[in-house]
Amino acid sequence: MHPDTREVAQHIREFGLTILGRAAYDVTFSEMTKPFAHAMAVAHAAHGAEIAIKARIAQDHPLLLFKSLPKSTNAENQLTVAELFEYGRPVEFHDLPESLWAATGIRMDRVEEYQRFGKLRNTIIHFAVPDQDFACATLKFLFEVMEPLVHTFWARSILPYASEWDEVTVSDGYLEERLVDCGIDITPDLRAAPDAEKPQTYTP
Repeated sequence: MHPDTREVAQHIREFGLTILGRAAYDVTFSEMTKPFAHAMAVAHAAHGAEIAIKARIAQDHPLLLFKSLPKSTNAENQLTVAELFEYGRPVEFHDLPESLWAATGIRMDRVEEYQRFGKLRNTIIHFAVPDQDFACATLKFLFEVMEPLVHTFWARSILPYASEWDEVTVSDGYLEERLVDCGIDITPDLRAAPDAEKPQTYTP
């Protein structure tokens, strides 16, 4: 396997966490001047979750991200990232909890909520935007499903990544207020998160 494939985990980790942070930022504030921002945040949150979970799997081995792999006939020498993208078939969103457990031994605590949010994302992307509170649905997914996983994976939090989009999201208490409104517990780990390690800049 080509050495370049081993850099995949670091790159997609930062990308996935950045997308999760964007989703948190988007649902913290009103849609009044940003139509469909909360509905789009559902797609962002699901996408960021998929990438973040794949990043953790890729730490053990990047080939574990794929259901099927390229044939040796498609590669001149060692398997490269380009061949994986061209010919590999990646594990899909709904299969990731089992892939995560098989690859790392980490069990997702809220699999039903994870799968339910994936269905909501599919409804919005493939059919229409239903009439419901996307802000609370997204925040519950981010901070009840993904935040504990991100902490387990890397002792990190989504909060610093939300602040990257606008520092007042966290520093001025806007996000905390929304979490309280949505009935989401603010755990000691979550309260300490703004002072935790800041997002890293990835340089390819």
